[in-house]
Amino acid sequence: MADDENAQPAAGVESADPPEPAESGSDKRANAGGVRLRHYIDVTVEDVMSYTLLRAAVADISPTGMRILIDQYLPKGTKYTFAMKRAPMLVMRGEVRWVRPFERDTFQVGVLFINFSDDNRKRLTSFLEMERARTNASA
Repeated sequence: MADDENAQPAAGVESADPPEPAESGSDKRANAGGVRLRHYIDVTVEDVMSYTLLRAAVADISPTGMRILIDQYLPKGTKYTFAMKRAPMLVMRGEVRWVRPFERDTFQVGVLFINFSDDNRKRLTSFLEMERARTNASA
């Protein structure tokens, strides 16, 4: 779990470059095109190999990945199908890139989107633009 301690809080992939200490987590997320969600998005996590369905919540999302909160440990490197239960209503495949303990038997999990269709990418981009506009309007 040594790699997990160095994982970035923003959604997406781990960077090959060391993090810049002067930039906050929300600044990094904004520069990467991601947003911290005002309201979590409920998501089901499906492991097709074991026919297992789990519930989670999307806390941050970017064009390349997301950070979810879940009460089950998801091993780094495993692939799952994620289905969002509200806008942007995406169903996509993702790979677990990092895992960190969170609060009371829950985990933060960084997920990299894989095999992302053009339609899903367009819907996600539109959703991110709308969320950024809402965040800027309320600031």
